[in-house]
Amino acid sequence: MLADIDWRGTPRKVMLWANRNGVMYVLDRVTGEFLAGKAYVKNNWLAGFDAKGRPQRVAGMDVTKEPKLFRPHVHGAINWAPTSFSPRTGLYYVAHWENSGIVASEGVFPQPVGVNRRQTAMGQTNLDPFFNNDDEAYGVIRAYDPNTLTPKWEYRMADITWGGVLSTAGDLVFGGGREGYLLALDGRNGELLWRASLGGQINAGAMSFAVNGRQYITIAAGSALFAFALPQH
Repeated sequence: MLADIDWRGTPRKVMLWANRNGVMYVLDRVTGEFLAGKAYVKNNWLAGFDAKGRPQRVAGMDVTKEPKLFRPHVHGAINWAPTSFSPRTGLYYVAHWENSGIVASEGVFPQPVGVNRRQTAMGQTNLDPFFNNDDEAYGVIRAYDPNTLTPKWEYRMADITWGGVLSTAGDLVFGGGREGYLLALDGRNGELLWRASLGGQINAGAMSFAVNGRQYITIAAGSALFAFALPQH
């Protein structure tokens, strides 16, 4: 995500990057200089960064024949889903998994922690997370301060999310997850302002466009595409 921010008192053109390893970066997008980095979800392999921003691994946290618990999950804290930055609020918005981990053994298919195993019709094994208590994975939309990479607010979902987020000039943040709700949050404090059940899980990022001066928000959910707009008076 490209952003122009006030970086610790100085205007700067940066790239904000929340990656699937559970690490968030602020980079100078003109020079590539490493400005800041931090784990933004539960992470047990990151020991810190060298002077150039290369992540350093905790001693012993590499893949061996003996199983280990790695956080975050093999699918990542976030995968392909889009993030968003609002120049109005100055916040960086990310939808991601939290509290997820995986046990991996060399030469063996990784076995996620906290899953139900079931066979598909093709004989393949599906590893579906189950979500029964606070110790298991869940989806969350968080707003981060680009200067410190600390969360300013969060909205927690009961299920995981593959969906992205969209922020608008009306200080709204739209997102969703496997629960199937399209959410409209207050971009300043994360308050839930509106939600709609779409009848299928949301694995996409919302988009906004205008036709004849009327703004629409669209999102794909399940096998359908939905469009929303405010009532016309």
